[in-house]
Amino acid sequence: MLAIALAAVAAPALAQGSPPRTSPTPTPAPLPQDPLAQQLQQALQQRAAVDAAKQALAGQVAAAQDQQSNLAGLVAANRKAIDQTLAQMAQAEQRFHDASLRRDEEQARADAARRQEQIDRGLLAKFVTQSYMDRDGFVTYLLSADDFQTLLDRTAILTHLQSIGAELVQRVRADVDTAVSNQKAAQADADAAAQAAAALATQRDELTQQIGDEQNLIAQLGAQASAAQQEIAQADSQDAALAQQIAGLRIQQLDQLILQAEQAAWAEATYYVQHHLLGLPPGTPIDPTHPAGVRFIWPVPGSTITQLFGPSSFDFEPPYQGYPHFHTGIDLAAPMGSPVYAAGDGVVVAATQSDVGYGNHIIIAHDGHTLTLYGHLSVMGVKTGDTVKQGQLIGLVGSTGNSTGPHTHFEVRVDGNPVDPGLFLPPLPPGASGPPALPTH
Repeated sequence: MLAIALAAVAAPALAQGSPPRTSPTPTPAPLPQDPLAQQLQQALQQRAAVDAAKQALAGQVAAAQDQQSNLAGLVAANRKAIDQTLAQMAQAEQRFHDASLRRDEEQARADAARRQEQIDRGLLAKFVTQSYMDRDGFVTYLLSADDFQTLLDRTAILTHLQSIGAELVQRVRADVDTAVSNQKAAQADADAAAQAAAALATQRDELTQQIGDEQNLIAQLGAQASAAQQEIAQADSQDAALAQQIAGLRIQQLDQLILQAEQAAWAEATYYVQHHLLGLPPGTPIDPTHPAGVRFIWPVPGSTITQLFGPSSFDFEPPYQGYPHFHTGIDLAAPMGSPVYAAGDGVVVAATQSDVGYGNHIIIAHDGHTLTLYGHLSVMGVKTGDTVKQGQLIGLVGSTGNSTGPHTHFEVRVDGNPVDPGLFLPPLPPGASGPPALPTH
């Protein structure tokens, strides 16, 4: 009866449109994945990881080989500088030899002049003493003249004899002074030549040390590159994680050596500038915080400034001035292949091909203190040793090395230290994002 009553109560409700109660549709269970497909996918992923590790290592090997070539160029340049230094040393030593001989000759003359001075002074003293002690003899000599004219002649003779003695001693004294002066001048020349020879010997030793350091870097890069090539060959038989770990460690070691090679190029360029081995004018000391005036032009007209000088958020930027990452120049973005011009007159001290760091880059020395760098080039139009003029085309914009897109990294170093290039460049128009383009004709 209770069931009938419940059914009677429920019947009107259903008749009024309440939805019927239905069972939920069951979610179909996922089909089991084919184990063979899973293995194939994992194998492909491992293959891709191993290939990526091999490709990264191969890129670093190529960069290391580029740096070996660059360092070999530095070694050749240093050997040339040593040859020039040795020739200058030979000249300085010859000057020292000649000046020493002249000094000895002048010293002998000075000694002889001093001895002659003593002799002449003694003779003069004896003459004066005798003239006073034997005054009667002089008077008799004068009065024995037969006539007045003879008396005058004899008086003139005696007066001349007395004066000539004094003049003789004065002349000998002047000869002594001249000989002593010549001796001092010859000694100064000998000292200067000796100092020059010593400075050149130090320069030779420093250049030889640079060669040793560069050859050591070449050997280390060669050893690391050979080890990386072996690891590339073995990577196919290794677990992907292990291959990536080994590649990461090797790349880190190669990056450090490549950085040292780049620093060696900067150090050599700075050394050549400071020691005037490029035929540049010495230049005056520059205060980078208060430049005398605008001295450079913008190297990439019509470009956009994408990164200024100062602390950076990019991990690949090196540490500097206490910051973990510091951008040591100005980035000037422009379409690939845009012209890059020399910011000022100077001599090219490096024209380096590289796949890391600055990429293909050029360094120009402008005087005894100042260097500029143009990085990430696609094409370089000058070579080491070339003389360039301000505004001369030296290369084309690229994206080589550690680069996120086509641009030129422009850097200024004064006495080896990076400084803000903006201090040496013409001010930009208000609101401009970069230097204006060159006018078209």
